[in-house]
Amino acid sequence: MTPIPAAGHAVVIGAGIAGLLAARVLSDAFARVTVIERDHLGPVPAPRKGVPQGRFPHAMQARGLEALEQLLPGLRHQLTAAGAPPMDFCRDSRVYFPCGAPPPMASNIRIQPVSRPLLESIVRDRTLRLPGVHLRDGCAVTAITAHEDRGTVTGVTLLHRRRGLPTGTAESIPAELVVDASGRGSHLPDWLTALGWPRVTETIVDPRAGYAAREYRLTDQTAPVWRALFELPQPPHTPRGAAVLRVENNRLLVALQGAAGDHPPTDEHGFHAFMKSLSCDLYETVRHLEPDTTVMRYARAANCRRHYHRLAPWPDGLIVLGDAACVFNPVYAQGMTVAALEALALRDLLTRHPNTGLRGRTHQFQCRLARITTWPWILATIPDRAWQDTQPPTYTRLALWYLDHWQRLVPHDPRMFHDIARITSMLATPLLFAHPRHLTRLAINALPKRRTVG
Repeated sequence: MTPIPAAGHAVVIGAGIAGLLAARVLSDAFARVTVIERDHLGPVPAPRKGVPQGRFPHAMQARGLEALEQLLPGLRHQLTAAGAPPMDFCRDSRVYFPCGAPPPMASNIRIQPVSRPLLESIVRDRTLRLPGVHLRDGCAVTAITAHEDRGTVTGVTLLHRRRGLPTGTAESIPAELVVDASGRGSHLPDWLTALGWPRVTETIVDPRAGYAAREYRLTDQTAPVWRALFELPQPPHTPRGAAVLRVENNRLLVALQGAAGDHPPTDEHGFHAFMKSLSCDLYETVRHLEPDTTVMRYARAANCRRHYHRLAPWPDGLIVLGDAACVFNPVYAQGMTVAALEALALRDLLTRHPNTGLRGRTHQFQCRLARITTWPWILATIPDRAWQDTQPPTYTRLALWYLDHWQRLVPHDPRMFHDIARITSMLATPLLFAHPRHLTRLAINALPKRRTVG
């Protein structure tokens, strides 16, 4: 059942993946949806200031691809036609664990390596073609507005921007629903306290990670046999890793990563030396390739969960999603998938309560969002707590011990490789780590080995 469009107006702050998917869903329930974006957006896919990690590798997780296809049917085919076809994760990628890389195997776990600018451009084009959806780029929201009783949000205040600077006078835009999808740098906590609401509490887990990335040009002769390569840092002793994708237009996106302050250098020699220090053979793959860009740095990797579901009283007419609510260390590639799942949850709530514009139910959505982000948050923060300056809690140390022993068996156990791929692709929860079959395998491996006498 699709909601009957209501005679209302929804404002979405931010034209990233989370904001665009929210606008797509809201177009079924509101007569008008206005998406407000600080950056000036052109018709050609290109990196932009508001997405500083946009030049880095992005791969839609299997669960995220399923969700995107539900929201925008045919998107997979569009990406394929643009040169970014899907791949089988376990067959077409190389994943390096502490004791090596599992041999390729068919798994039917599909991910889709694609550059962030191309994905965002296609999603934006599809969304803006929907009736009633409009984009106002080059504008910065500076505040939200509310009723005098401060119980309901009534709209936003914005300024036009030119060359990054505000111009003209402030403009007020009324709305029945305001969606904050402005990302990691959201100013909503300040806007709410300025109107008299309590300060939202947050949890931050900072692995002190940094990234350096570069694009290389491929030819038929130089292209590797794999479509993706991953080497994750392994706490507590191996802070270095890499994420590499083959994307559209015969490009190889290489991102090196280092936790606990061991950041990859951005100079030519240091970048190559860091690459040589990895367990994988990435350096041998790229040393003869022609780079298309300089080395780019990114170091905003802290996980941050803002507990909006605990804010009381909750301002009706407001929802927060995407990185504005919960942001993850990008090494785990969870952000876009979580945003797509949040959009599906929003669609479900609108479908069950048509013609309400979510009045009286926006806090219900925030509680649902908190549940959606729980497992991804656990997956990201258990290893990342090991890189903090402070001693991780006991449960984290136990989880890291278990995960370390688990991963040591993965290269030699196809079933374990398949299951860890399902977990990281968000097709299964981390409870799969404790499957009786895997517990038995770990217990047998942990038994003392009998010595042969003779």
